[in-house]
Amino acid sequence: MFGLKNFGLMGATLLLLTATSCRREEDPSAKNNKTYQPTLVDPKDIFPAEFGMPPLPKDNPFTEEGIYLGRMLFYDPILSFDSSISCGSCHQQEFAFAEPRQFSKGIYGLMSHRNAPSLFNTAYSRKFFWDARVNTLRDLIFEPIQAHNEMAMTLPLLNERLKKVERYKDYFNKAFNSEPNLIDMSLALEQFLLSIVSNGSRFNKFFPGDNPQVMNQSELRGAFAFNGLVDFDANGKTKGADCFHCHGGELAQQQNPVMGGIANNGLDLVVTDKGFGAITNRDQDFGTFKTPSLLNIALTAPYMHDGRFNTLEEVIEHYSTGIRYENPSIHPQLAAHGGLQMNLSETQKADLVAYLKSMTDLEFIKNPKYSNPFVK
Repeated sequence: MFGLKNFGLMGATLLLLTATSCRREEDPSAKNNKTYQPTLVDPKDIFPAEFGMPPLPKDNPFTEEGIYLGRMLFYDPILSFDSSISCGSCHQQEFAFAEPRQFSKGIYGLMSHRNAPSLFNTAYSRKFFWDARVNTLRDLIFEPIQAHNEMAMTLPLLNERLKKVERYKDYFNKAFNSEPNLIDMSLALEQFLLSIVSNGSRFNKFFPGDNPQVMNQSELRGAFAFNGLVDFDANGKTKGADCFHCHGGELAQQQNPVMGGIANNGLDLVVTDKGFGAITNRDQDFGTFKTPSLLNIALTAPYMHDGRFNTLEEVIEHYSTGIRYENPSIHPQLAAHGGLQMNLSETQKADLVAYLKSMTDLEFIKNPKYSNPFVK
C-alpha cells in the first residue's frame, strides 16, 4: 500500500501547518494530567554496526513510547475511512512487510496498480515508493492514508478519530506530551518504520565472504555469479551475472539513485508505467523504478513493481534471456552487456536461487518488536 500514488498533498500540508501552529501556542502541561519524559532509545541499539549508522531525522529522536505508538498506529484499521484495513494489512511481517499478491486491495475492494513493497531497513533509503517520488518516510506516511484506492481517509476526520480513542490519548501524552494529532502521528509512524531492521540472515553472516562455512557449495557458487561481471568467453558463456551493481553490499540494495538505486531493468520494450519518469517527465527516466533490497527476497513474491513474476526462477530467467536491451532508458550497467543475453546455465540459475534464499532472515519475521500489538 505504501507503494501507491495519491493526490491531495497540498491540502494535507496546509492542514499539518495549521496543526503545527496550533500546537506551538498550547501548553501541553495544561491539557494533560501529567507531563511525561519519554524514554530515549540509542540508535546504536537499533542499527547493527555492520550496516553503519543511517542518516536519521534530528527532530524526531527514538523513544520507547514513540516507537510503540507508531507500532499501534501501523496496525490500527481506524486509519482507513471505513476502519477495514491498516498499514499492516498490506505490509505483513511474515512476508517481510510485503504482501503475497500482485496488487493490494484497498477499502471497498478497490485495487492498487503496483505491488506492495517490503518495509525494512528503510532508514538507509534515500527514496520511497516504486516511483521514488518522496525522500523521507514522513512524507510517505500521508499518501496511502489518503489514496482513494487504499485507505481513503480524510485528514480532518482522522484527526478527530484519534482524539476520541483512550489509548491514543494516553500514548500521545506519553510519547509527545500532546493530545492525539496528525503531526505527532506521522512522527510516531516514522519512528516505528525506521526501527524495523533485518540483518539476521545467513547472507548477513557471510557477507562480505568472511564466513564461507555458513553457506553450502551451491550458495557459494551463486555468490560468485551474483558478484561477478558479465564476461563472455569464446563459447558465449559467462561466469558472472552482474547482480551486485544494483543489489550489492550488506543491504543487497544500491542506495545511490544515480548508480542503480533507480533503474530500468529491461522489463519491456514499450513502457506502460513511466515510474520515476512520471515524476521527472524526463525521457531517460521512463520505466525506471526504485531498486528493492534482495534481503528476504524469498518471502516477498510476487516480484517487480507490477508483480509480474511469481517465482525467483522467473526473475532470474528474465535477466538470463529476457532483457529488452532496445529500451532507450535501460540502465547503463545492463547496456554494457552489449545487447547480449547471458543465457545462464541451469546450474548457474539454481545456484543464484540458492544464494538469494540464503538472504532470508527467519528471526526478523517473528520478532515481537514488529508484531501486531493488538493480537496476543
